[in-house]
Amino acid sequence: MFNRIPTVLMSQEIIDKCFSRAAKIEEPYQLKVEDKIRKEIIDRISTIESISCGHLDKLVKKFPKIEEVHPFYRDLLDLLFDIDHYKISLYKMSETSINIVKFSTIYIRKAKGAQKSEDLNKIMRSYYGRFASLINDLKKDLEFLRECRDYMSRIPTIDTRVLTFIISGMPNVGKSSLIRSITNTNPKIAQYPFTTQSIHVGVLDIDDERFQLVDTPGILDRPMEERNEMEIKAIMALKHIDGIIMFLFDYSESSGYSVQDQERLYDEIVRTFRKPIIRVQTKSDLGPEIREKIAVSTMTGDGLEDLKRKMFEFRVIHSAY
Repeated sequence: MFNRIPTVLMSQEIIDKCFSRAAKIEEPYQLKVEDKIRKEIIDRISTIESISCGHLDKLVKKFPKIEEVHPFYRDLLDLLFDIDHYKISLYKMSETSINIVKFSTIYIRKAKGAQKSEDLNKIMRSYYGRFASLINDLKKDLEFLRECRDYMSRIPTIDTRVLTFIISGMPNVGKSSLIRSITNTNPKIAQYPFTTQSIHVGVLDIDDERFQLVDTPGILDRPMEERNEMEIKAIMALKHIDGIIMFLFDYSESSGYSVQDQERLYDEIVRTFRKPIIRVQTKSDLGPEIREKIAVSTMTGDGLEDLKRKMFEFRVIHSAY
């Protein structure tokens, strides 16, 4: 979603790029030296204006508007940086671009009216100084926006338009194995910017209907009191996903967690999300017996088609709303 944000140049990089390009402008011989200098100055000012405003305007256009992003992403962005600071920094980009256009127009007018070479050179030096000062005033905001871009590039991509099944359950109950088995593909993996954990996203197509399976290791696999503030807020962000919880139970307890521990986490997930929920028994080939209506084994493939049919039933119900 955020991969179209351009690289954010720092203040000195913008200045160097503009001045370097302007320095290459050289007008052909003219009868009067003042006419040659005037034309060079006007062209250099226009070039500096075009390059700098082009970059600043692109930042304003390509950085997402907070008000327009899905609430899921809005909450994640709010985790990462000060939203008000973000808005102010983009506003400064826009205002600086407008100011550059305004004073560039004034300096071009001055150059057109100047008659002496020394006056023309003075105009050019003044313009360069004022331009550099304006861009340097953006130093902290450009640094902040570059950090924002780096954070955004690591935010996991979830298609909020597709019915999503959020996979939950204790560690090692078979969440990743289920996604790989049911989607017949390796899930896409993206790291949360604020944790060492990653999110796994798989896509499943059934009868021209698309489903999305999302596994959030380290986020939905333990009691709330064991999570830090960032992880709790990430869980709150997941509540904005229009989806269904798929809670996996390992009754063989080969995951290392008792059935009681798993039931306690299940109850907490139900209270936290208040979404439709599917109970799925995993590792059915390991026993001890079938306890859920949906029981699967990624080793033997048993129950996977039943699970897909259940998912499709939820799709039909969801489409009715």
